[in-house]
Amino acid sequence: MTGPFATSMKDIYLPVMNDKHEQRPCPICAATERAVLLAQRFEPLAGVSLMDGYDVVACAGCGFVFADRIPPKAAFDRYYASASKYEFSHRGGQQQSAEVERLAGLAGWIAGNVPAASRLVDAGCATGELLVQLRQRGFLHLNGLDPSPACVEYARRHHSLRMIQGVLGLKPADEAPFEALVLSAVLEHIPDLGSFIESLCHWLTPRGLLVIEVPDAGRFAQGVNAPYQEFSVEHVNFFSSASLANLLGSSGFAPVATRQLICPIGPGVTGAGLTMLFRRGAEPAAPVRETISETGVRAYLSACRSWVEREQRLVQELVEHQEPILIWGTGTICQRLLATTPLSQANIRAFVDSNPHYQGKQLVGRPILAPAELQSRPEAILISSWMYQKEIEEQIRNVLGLRNRVIKLHDV
Repeated sequence: MTGPFATSMKDIYLPVMNDKHEQRPCPICAATERAVLLAQRFEPLAGVSLMDGYDVVACAGCGFVFADRIPPKAAFDRYYASASKYEFSHRGGQQQSAEVERLAGLAGWIAGNVPAASRLVDAGCATGELLVQLRQRGFLHLNGLDPSPACVEYARRHHSLRMIQGVLGLKPADEAPFEALVLSAVLEHIPDLGSFIESLCHWLTPRGLLVIEVPDAGRFAQGVNAPYQEFSVEHVNFFSSASLANLLGSSGFAPVATRQLICPIGPGVTGAGLTMLFRRGAEPAAPVRETISETGVRAYLSACRSWVEREQRLVQELVEHQEPILIWGTGTICQRLLATTPLSQANIRAFVDSNPHYQGKQLVGRPILAPAELQSRPEAILISSWMYQKEIEEQIRNVLGLRNRVIKLHDV
């Protein structure tokens, strides 16, 4: 191949170490020897981005797969408190229907495994949708914990939920320990797993139940999503059932129940999910060597390399034709393509994003606009999303009433 794509996507993703941040010891066994599986890179969004990339590595000791050379914990704390995308403000606080459906399934599973009389806290609860679902299933003693002031306020005002603004650190002295704690779509975001798991003991009773839901790294390849999307801007831990049992077992949590499923996360988009229930109070167990994580991730990387043909073709056409375009969506897909392909050489006039935290900022020197600013703009619009592609197209056509040409990355 000649021209802008003389370098293939397979070559772009060579395992080149990122030296910007210090090496991260394995969060489970503290080993420092690892195999680099992927160099994931992102184009930073000025004034917002958490990082410009990381190396996906497999621990040579226990087999855990995680993001190496990431920013310190303080950077994560600032990001989630001030630039949260989990407020869903562009939908008036409402979550996407596929996410509501996922949380309803999780609530049903919890109701079948956790006594409804339990005093329960959902840590990282966003706007409280899971707690609403649990309340509908008979749970009465419900509490939410989230670092975002907007999420806390929304959950209080719209759902009448008892909320605590903050993160899982030292429990407030006036807060009694909980009998059940839920971590849904949380643990994959945590840079300091050791201290985080230790803090759980402050929040749980001695025999408390812990519900954890994470993407299932052992089965990433079975989902259908944008290439490399499991290695997103925010995800830094990639758990299989074996690695999750290793992590919790070392702190005296014994597995009680497990659920694995492939669930819809958007039109034509699915993800592999893993839910495990643990009980506190077991004897701590040393991590054992497991291969499920690395085998699953290597299979996923192989699948990703076979999924990028449409991306390659579209980017090549945009660069060659120099048609003026707007790019709607500035998340993982967009930042990855800008960092690893010649997309920045296309005739990009501006970016568009519904998240108000991003509006007014810049990406590769171009402004990020609010959707309302597109009125009377003639450029074609490239939708840089798989999960929200249909929702964005409906917003373009039915809400904004635009007739601009729409270019899609995902052909559903």
